[in-house]
Amino acid sequence: MNNPFEFFGIKTSLAIDLKQLRMKFLEIQKSSHPDFGGNDATDSELANQYYEKLKNPIYRIQILLETFSNKHLNDNVLPPDFLMEMMELNDLINESKSGDEAATKLALSTLDLLKSDLDQNFDQLAVLWDSFQKNDSSKDDQFWNQHIVLYQKYKYWSRLRKNFDGVEEI
Repeated sequence: MNNPFEFFGIKTSLAIDLKQLRMKFLEIQKSSHPDFGGNDATDSELANQYYEKLKNPIYRIQILLETFSNKHLNDNVLPPDFLMEMMELNDLINESKSGDEAATKLALSTLDLLKSDLDQNFDQLAVLWDSFQKNDSSKDDQFWNQHIVLYQKYKYWSRLRKNFDGVEEI
């Protein structure tokens, strides 16, 4: 995969300026998309793919890991207590599907709280990423493991949220 940050000419970071990303996306589409008189369908397609990924914090973490680290996204580094909490939340979501209103409210509030915690961790990791960028320090295993943990936690949240919403994944 090419570096989507370089493709759009934006700063490599977890915390990107989404308005700037949108402007860069539109510039590329105007110059390359056949509907706008462009003749570079490849750039237009790449712009679509990269734009969708960079808008999403989960995929932004994935891009940084795949582009800059030698870590594997599926290496399980999640703490066992988190995994137990996710199993309990999944059970609660399944209870809510049987019409249990209390379970539904509790599952929704737990999902919202988890998402809030993840977003806060994302913001903290974004500050850490930018401080590493400025100091040009080498990133160690602990730095990348923090990214993997957050990525995997977001993926768990996403799956559980889809389960709660009744969206089945293929």
